[in-house]
Amino acid sequence: MMLFVSNDGVVRSAGAADPKAALDIHPTRLRLLQVATRLFQQRGYHAVGLAEILALSETPKGSLYHHFPGGKPELAEACITRIAASTLAALDEASAKGTDIIGFLRQLGEESSAWLERTDWRDGSLLAVIGQEQGGDDSALADAVRIAYQRIEMRLAKWLMLEGVAVARARDIAATIIASHEGAMLLARCRRDTTPVALVTDMLCAMVDRGSIGAPAD
Repeated sequence: MMLFVSNDGVVRSAGAADPKAALDIHPTRLRLLQVATRLFQQRGYHAVGLAEILALSETPKGSLYHHFPGGKPELAEACITRIAASTLAALDEASAKGTDIIGFLRQLGEESSAWLERTDWRDGSLLAVIGQEQGGDDSALADAVRIAYQRIEMRLAKWLMLEGVAVARARDIAATIIASHEGAMLLARCRRDTTPVALVTDMLCAMVDRGSIGAPAD
């Protein structure tokens, strides 16, 4: 599930929680998270150096290590955790408001397309960008990405089950939603065209509406 940091540094997604929640985070820590997330979204983990993060966030090196003693790896893990938590909050808020999952997917597709165009195709999904870099590595960062995706998948499956989808199918559909949306975002960036996002959104909504995946045609 794609979630991103916008130009104003606020984490946003379809149905995202009130950005004022960021006020609970120490300003320096929040600034580091915002800047690092944006850079990682654009260029990945390995192509971004600490010096650039410190310069753009206007943060002394000592302050970074105060908030993230493990340095860049710990900061990246915190960015991943923040994105996952915000995505889960967005899902919970939309569900609590009575939005059905199809409505959420439509809104997510529209906001994702608008964001790609607004950032001139520079920014990608944080989880997807770092996940592709890490591949099958056995590292704390790779584990953080896997756990984030698992948590989002489980929450989507729970929402689908609440809408009447059988347990096994709910899990399959949730995984398909994540894989399809992340893939559509990547293809849209490469093409500089939001058509893949629109096509995948239509496909996912039709799949959820049927409440099945891989079912034989009538």
